[in-house]
Amino acid sequence: MTRYLKTAFAAAAALLAASCISNDIPYPVIELRIANVEGPGFTVSENNAASRVVTLALDEATDIRNVKIDAVTYDAVIHSVELDKAEILKQVRSSRELTGTFNLLSPIYTTLSLYQDYDWTIRATQTIERRFNVTGQIGATEIDAESRTAKVYVPDNTDLKHIEVSELKLGPAGITTYSPTLEELSGSSFESVRFVDVTCHGITERWMLYVETSNVKIALRDPDVWKNTATITALVSAGEYASGAALEYRIKGDTEWQAMQESGYDAGILTATIAPEWDTATNPKKLTVYKLVPKKGFFAGHTYEFRLLVGGEETETMEYAAPSGQIIPGGDMEGSPSCFTTNNKETETWGSGNNTAKSSLCTKATFEGMQGSQCAKLTASVTLKILASGNLFFGTFNFQGFTGPGTVGFGQKYNYTARPSALKVLYHATVGTVDQNKYNGPLAVGEQDISQIFVCIVDWSARREVTSGLITPSGMWSPAEQTNLEGSGNIIAYGILPINKTTAGNSLVPAEIPLLYYDKEAAAPTGKYTLVISCSTSAYGDYMNGCTENVLYVDDFEWVY
Repeated sequence: MTRYLKTAFAAAAALLAASCISNDIPYPVIELRIANVEGPGFTVSENNAASRVVTLALDEATDIRNVKIDAVTYDAVIHSVELDKAEILKQVRSSRELTGTFNLLSPIYTTLSLYQDYDWTIRATQTIERRFNVTGQIGATEIDAESRTAKVYVPDNTDLKHIEVSELKLGPAGITTYSPTLEELSGSSFESVRFVDVTCHGITERWMLYVETSNVKIALRDPDVWKNTATITALVSAGEYASGAALEYRIKGDTEWQAMQESGYDAGILTATIAPEWDTATNPKKLTVYKLVPKKGFFAGHTYEFRLLVGGEETETMEYAAPSGQIIPGGDMEGSPSCFTTNNKETETWGSGNNTAKSSLCTKATFEGMQGSQCAKLTASVTLKILASGNLFFGTFNFQGFTGPGTVGFGQKYNYTARPSALKVLYHATVGTVDQNKYNGPLAVGEQDISQIFVCIVDWSARREVTSGLITPSGMWSPAEQTNLEGSGNIIAYGILPINKTTAGNSLVPAEIPLLYYDKEAAAPTGKYTLVISCSTSAYGDYMNGCTENVLYVDDFEWVY
C-alpha cells in the first residue's frame, strides 16, 4: 500500500513539474494603445495605431522644450477572448510617466504592458510662420529654419546701402523679441549679411538675413493651394507702368489668359494677385453654398504660365508648376484594406459594416473598367426581413452582436494641404425599387430606391456616430441639411452623388462630385480636419429603408483641383 502511495505521489509531482514547464493555457492577446493625449497648447494631429505613433501639433506660441501633458488615456483591442475592457484598462502600465512637462525636441518613448508589451512614441511637430520682406522685393523669400537664414531678392539696380525692411517675423507672434529691431534694420545697409538675435521662451537664436540682387523680371511669391491664391511680382519701370503694365495668367495648355488684380506698384515692382472666384447658390435646404469657379484661382497639380503686358504687348513670361495635390489613402481599393474584412473597429482609413453575421456588405471584386487589379463591391443583404445596405466609408464600425446595435464612426483625420474642388470616382450601380422600410424611412415600398456616394471636409473634434440594427436607429445626418453637427463640429464642404437608376452598360463609369462649401474662408487645416467619404447601396439604409437587390461597385477615389 505504501509503495502504491509513493508511486502516486511521484506521478503527481511529475505531472505538476511538467505543467510548470509547459503551460498550455495562453495569456489573452490584448493590444494596448494610446487613445488620446491632453494638455494646453497642442492638439493631437495624428494617432497611428499601425506605427504606434501619436503626433502632437503644437501651437505656435507653445514652448517645445516645455510641453505640459495633463492626461494620457489608453485603449485596448481584445483578441480571441471576452474580457471587461474597463477592468483591463485599469491594469495597463507604462514604462515611464507620461504626464508632466517634457522637452519634445526629442520624442517620448514608452512601453505599454499587460500580458504583452507594445512600444509607443509621442512626438511633436510645430509650424511657426516666418516672414522677412523688403521694399522692392521680387519673388518669394527663401527661409531655412534649420540653418536660420532668410534671403530676399531685389532688382539689379537696387541700392543695397539703403534697404527698407517691411516685415520681420522669425518667431511666435507677440512673445518674440529682435535685436536689432525691424526699425533699426530698416533703411540700413545690406551689402553683406546682417545678423539678428531672435529671443523667445528665454532662448536666443542668431539668424542671418540676406538681400541679394537678381535679373529675374517676373517671380511668384506666397503660393497657397488651400486658399487658391498666389502673388506675382514684376520689374516694371515708371515709364512702362505709365504705359499700362499688367500681369496675366493661365493654366498651361489653355488658350485664354486671365487678368490678375493689381495690388501695388512701389520701388519699380508691380505686384498682382491671383484669387479664387466662387459661384453662390442655395441648396434644397435653403442653406448658402459656394462652388469654386474652374480655372479661376491657383490650384494644386497645375502648371501655370504668367506674362507681363506693357501697352498691350507681351514683354516677359514665366512658368511655374504648382505643388501636386494629395491622394486619398486606399482610394484605389488595391491591397487588403480593413473594409474587406470584419476588422473595422480600429481601422484608420476605409471601414465597412462587415461583421460576423454579414460579411459580404463590402468585398473585393473585379469589374470591367476598373483601374488596377480589383475594386470594391457593395452588396445589400436581408435577414429575417431586415435590410443591411452594402456600405463603404472613411471611418470605423463597431458590431455589438445580434442584440446590440452596429455603430459607424464617420470620419478619419486627414492632413489637407490643398483645397479640392471635387471628388472623382468610378462606379456602377444596380438600383431597384424599395422593398424594405422597417423604421419609417422617407421612401415608401414600391418607390425607386437611391444609392448614394457623398464626401465631406469637416472640422470635427470627434467622429460622428450613427447606430442602427435591431433597435431604433440614431445619429443619422446628411451634410446637405446642416452646417454643424452637435458633438462633432463644423462641416466645411460636401458633395453628394445620388444614384436613382441602374448604370447603363457593364463597365464602371466616371463621376465627378462637385464640392459645395459652407465655409469658403476656412483656415488652413494644419492636420486638424477630417475626411468623410460614404458609399451605400441605399441612401436611407440606416432606417432599414431600401432595396434588398442593390449592388454598387466603386473604385479609384481621387481629388479634383
